[in-house]
Amino acid sequence: MRPVLASDLLCAGRAVLAAAPEARAALAGRLLQDADAADIFCQREGARHPDFGDGTLAAAARGVGLAAEPTICDRDFAHALVLVLMALIYHARDD
Repeated sequence: MRPVLASDLLCAGRAVLAAAPEARAALAGRLLQDADAADIFCQREGARHPDFGDGTLAAAARGVGLAAEPTICDRDFAHALVLVLMALIYHARDD
């Protein structure tokens, strides 16, 4: 996965928010896996992955669809952001 920027976090949070509440934690983890797969594909093939994009977390998130942009203080969105951050923390342990 390419380096994660604030814009990636916000896109991933919006994708997680768009999912059913019971599916959000799993989706947060899956987005990181998708971004990893896309980054590997891009390096190998020299082109974007057809489903997961360019290896950024934002591209992976856009591939599953985004909720309308909420305010940061929206409780559900804040929780979605936490889920993405927790997935990033656990993902970093795997490196």
